[in-house]
Amino acid sequence: MLCPAILNAAEAENPRIISSVPLGLDSLRLIARKYNPDVRQAALDTKINRIGKASAVGAFLPTVTVGLQFSENQYYYPTFLNPNGSVSTYPIIRTDTVAYWDSGSQQWLARVDTTTLDAEEGKNRNSSMYLSLQETIFQGGQRLFELRQALKQAELNDATLLNAQKTLDQAVAEYMVLVLIAEKTVTLTQKLLEQRKDALELAQARFDVGTVTQLDVLQAEIDVGTAENDSSSAKRSLQASRESLNELLGIDLTSSFPLEEIAAVGPLQFDLDALVTAAYENRTDLRMSELSAGIADDAVRVVYSSYLPTVTAGITFSRSEQSGASEAFTLSPRSRNTSYSLSAYWPLFDGLNRERSVVSARIARDQARESQRALRLSIEKAVRDGYYNLQKVFDQSLVTERNRDLAEKTLQLERERYRLGATSQLNLRSAQLTYAQAETQNLSKILEYHSQLIALELAVGKRLR
Repeated sequence: MLCPAILNAAEAENPRIISSVPLGLDSLRLIARKYNPDVRQAALDTKINRIGKASAVGAFLPTVTVGLQFSENQYYYPTFLNPNGSVSTYPIIRTDTVAYWDSGSQQWLARVDTTTLDAEEGKNRNSSMYLSLQETIFQGGQRLFELRQALKQAELNDATLLNAQKTLDQAVAEYMVLVLIAEKTVTLTQKLLEQRKDALELAQARFDVGTVTQLDVLQAEIDVGTAENDSSSAKRSLQASRESLNELLGIDLTSSFPLEEIAAVGPLQFDLDALVTAAYENRTDLRMSELSAGIADDAVRVVYSSYLPTVTAGITFSRSEQSGASEAFTLSPRSRNTSYSLSAYWPLFDGLNRERSVVSARIARDQARESQRALRLSIEKAVRDGYYNLQKVFDQSLVTERNRDLAEKTLQLERERYRLGATSQLNLRSAQLTYAQAETQNLSKILEYHSQLIALELAVGKRLR
């Protein structure tokens, strides 16, 4: 469970978490899954799952198209074509001689009539609308295989997110161990610094009574300075490790909180064959590989569907009306037209393009299967290597722990002997260095043990603790 300081953290891009309650591995993993940028990017890919599956289902439904159009046509024709192929230009003045009977003079007379022909000019309007439904009745099973691909792709997106979360979980555990080891290193360097100061006080006391030379005091002062540098360096490394952990969590780098202690190095209680079986069941990248191979297999079937005919049916209902410029556009045109269609399309030969697509799809499918086979072998190898390495480091950690205990006892004895004047400062300093090396080696083996355990968990695909 997260502490109140985390629960009340502001919903910011990089929240700053301050807590006095030690946080365990589970709490850190929850924080990382919420704020780590890589996992959040993987989560965005899953948002397309729903629409992707809906789109694949929608391919079985008819397409519906609605159209509405209003148009106005203005025309002006200043020229016309004569029967002999020549072009004349308006206006044209036509003169005709007309004979008429004059009743006054009782005779036929001639009259000249003049007619002016202007260019044809005007405009008209058109209102139209239509509703069209088109349904593909048969497409060689292509839509079915594409639906299967969409479902597998959605599962693949979910598996990708889960794989990113598992990888992040292991990284958080690794960084947590690094911080805790860095804390122990700081404690060790501080302890060594106190030992050096104690040795300096002993050397000064013995110098005051004349049992040692000033050389012992100077050497002790040098050792104190070296220990102070080591302590300062360890504190800086701890700060860097903490900031690296905060960066991995996706929170403000200045966040501060204590960590729960990691479990002690313990004997192995794993069955190697059971670990390999568990890895096959829990590794999300193996599941992703299986899904990718399935998608590639369906892609081959999609290409094969192009050898079969495509049958499509449709109906279109339209209404339109043309009117003059003085008439308004209308939403209820009076002219109606309804058309029905049924078409079949069957390409018999396309220049071997389909054959090329089939071969390419088969190769992609076979490559996906080979990748899956290689991944299974890699997983088993990783589990076996992780198990053997963990076993080796555990055995080595028992030795370094025993050496650390012996070196600590030796240092206590040499310190007491130096206080009594029964040994030299050189022997005391040698015991101090031996203890420091033994403690450092032991911490290093603890770190390596937990790192190997984390690597084994990553190889198996689940937590083993």
